[in-house]
Amino acid sequence: AAGALAVAGLFWYGLDPRNPGMQLEEQHAWAPALGIAYHAGVDGLGVLMLVLSAVVVLMSLAASWRNEKHGPVYFALVLFLEAGLFGTFTALNFVHWFIFWELSLIPAFFLVRIWGGKGRAKAAAQFFLYTMVGSVALLLAFLAIFQATGQFDFVQLAQLGQSGALTTALGQNLHWGGSPEHLAMLLFWAAFLGFAVKAAVVPFHTWLPSTYAEASSETTMLLTGAMSKMGVYG
Repeated sequence: AAGALAVAGLFWYGLDPRNPGMQLEEQHAWAPALGIAYHAGVDGLGVLMLVLSAVVVLMSLAASWRNEKHGPVYFALVLFLEAGLFGTFTALNFVHWFIFWELSLIPAFFLVRIWGGKGRAKAAAQFFLYTMVGSVALLLAFLAIFQATGQFDFVQLAQLGQSGALTTALGQNLHWGGSPEHLAMLLFWAAFLGFAVKAAVVPFHTWLPSTYAEASSETTMLLTGAMSKMGVYG
C-alpha cells in the first residue's frame, strides 16, 4: 500500500498542469473487432483520485493493523479493492473500466459480510443488489452507445458528445422512433443511475446507512473515503 502511494505520488508530480487533456497514456489493442482496448491514462481529476485512494487505503490498513479479527485474507481483500479503485480511475475504455468497476464490488461485499456487525448479512446483500442494479443500467446504456457509434473509448466518445455527433449517431443507428435528444437523455439517466447508486445520491442511498453501520470502522473508511468517490468520478 505504501508502494502504491509512492507510485501515485509520482503520477501527481509527473502530470503537466498546463495540459488539460489525458496524460501518461498507454494503449494496446485487446479485441479491436469489439471496440475493446487496454487504454489507460489520467488527467487532473484522475490523478487526484489515485492519490486519495492510496492515502485512504494506507490509513485503513494502519487502523486495522492491531485488530485481531483482521487476518491475511482481510488485508488481501483491501489490496484487491485498491486495485479496482486504481483501475477505475485510470481506464479510458468502457469495457476495461467496467471490469475494474465491478471487481471493486467483490472485495467490498466480503469485507462487510465477513467482518461486519450482527446485521452484516442483510447489509452486504443490500449493498450488492443496489450496486448491481445500477451497474446493469450503466452497462445497457453503454452497449446502446456502442451500437450507435462502434466506440467504447471514453476520449473519442467525449469528442463525439462535444461535437453533437453522438446524438446524431444515436438517432440514425438505433432506429429510435422519437427524438434523438430524448434517446440521448434516456441513456444519460441510465448511466447516471449506476453512478448515483455508488455515490449514494438520494433516493438511491438507502443501502448506505445499514452498510456503514454494520461494516467495521476500517472498512467504512474505505467505503466512504474511496468507493463512494467512484460514483462522483463517473
